[in-house]
Amino acid sequence: MFNKSTSFQYEKTLKACGKGQKSAIQSLYKHDAPQMLALAFRIFGNLNYAEQAVQRAFVTIWKNANTYNEEAGPAKGWIYSILRYHIGVLYKQNYEQIQATLQNRDSALVETLSLLQADIHASHAPHTGFHAFLEELPLEPQSCLINMYFSSGEQASTATLLNMPLGRFKENILLGLRHLSKKLGNFPYHIDNEKIGEYVLGGLSGEEERYVLQLFNQDSTAASIALIWEDHFTHYLDQLPEQPLHPRLWSSIKHNMQNTEEVGGILDAIQDHDMSGFSGLQARIKELSKKLSQNLRLWQISSLVLATALLFLVIIFPSTSNMTRMIAVLSAPGQNSQPAWVVKVNQEGIAQIKPMIQQNIADNLEMEIWTQSDTGNNDYRSLGAIKSNAIITLPPEMLGKVKPGQLFQISLEPAGGSPSGKPTGSILYQGRLVDVSN
Repeated sequence: MFNKSTSFQYEKTLKACGKGQKSAIQSLYKHDAPQMLALAFRIFGNLNYAEQAVQRAFVTIWKNANTYNEEAGPAKGWIYSILRYHIGVLYKQNYEQIQATLQNRDSALVETLSLLQADIHASHAPHTGFHAFLEELPLEPQSCLINMYFSSGEQASTATLLNMPLGRFKENILLGLRHLSKKLGNFPYHIDNEKIGEYVLGGLSGEEERYVLQLFNQDSTAASIALIWEDHFTHYLDQLPEQPLHPRLWSSIKHNMQNTEEVGGILDAIQDHDMSGFSGLQARIKELSKKLSQNLRLWQISSLVLATALLFLVIIFPSTSNMTRMIAVLSAPGQNSQPAWVVKVNQEGIAQIKPMIQQNIADNLEMEIWTQSDTGNNDYRSLGAIKSNAIITLPPEMLGKVKPGQLFQISLEPAGGSPSGKPTGSILYQGRLVDVSN
């Protein structure tokens, strides 16, 4: 079982990672990888997928540690939100294979989590903090909270596994979150505190998810609260059985740290070159990044840092025939993670949509890209399906008029696209246009 009594310095470790100190990421790996692998294995029931999730998480952490800011929320919450994001993506990408090989997974998961709940109560050590407050709740809300955290499914499917109506399941979730929020006492005031916690647990409907994402867009406090919840929920992992680490996992992480090219490394790469005019432009980038990040939700902070890095490249290496006018860096909602797609719009209104990661989608699913010029009016417009990892070019008549702040989203839809003209599946990636022409 995991029960780490020592206080690991996550903030200090992330800062060291951001400075390129590989000993720091190795320290984080030794301290947290067993627990992270245990969480991933508990969800997948498959060691291969679990190791993939942990590997991707550590590479993302390494590549983006320099974007972390303590004011955004707890470092541990930031780290585990990245892990759970990669778990969710892998689960969606390999849903059919996982279900085919683990037909009894759901019932086994409920049984295992019931035993986990019993272990927490049976522990001889006196509980304090999170576990003590959790035990103050009736057993049913406890069960709902634990099962939802360890599930990659929707609330409705998790409620079904517990033989519980969805309405009662949601009542139990909110009852538990309200109690924990009051007892834990380290949340800044927000009227939607419990709804944000529900979002972090996962499984919200598309409409509810979009409501919370809108909160993040309007209020940076909401994004900080999400990381506080993520940090607290890691206490669920204390009672998981240990999952041994195979040497191949660390070897794979080291290999990908050295060889994976991501937008997150652009600024570091540029700083290695002695170019005239760099100092002034670098100051402009930092100023723009700071100004924009004050008004955007957590998942956009890293995206805008990356976008301003791209801005520097556009200024240094402009193309007279194809000058970039606007850029949007699309990453996962609610996560401070690696960029997935980059949208570039040139002076002629032609958009290029380029993948930054490899994305494998099941045959019965496809990604669909959307844009919204006015999020308040819910005016979604589909720009077409994405089935491969090829670069997509959209002519001006298809893209339409665009403006700074315009939202682009990529959703997961059934083959043939959304039947409603709006996203019906999960929002995988999203980002807003930044004007880089001035």
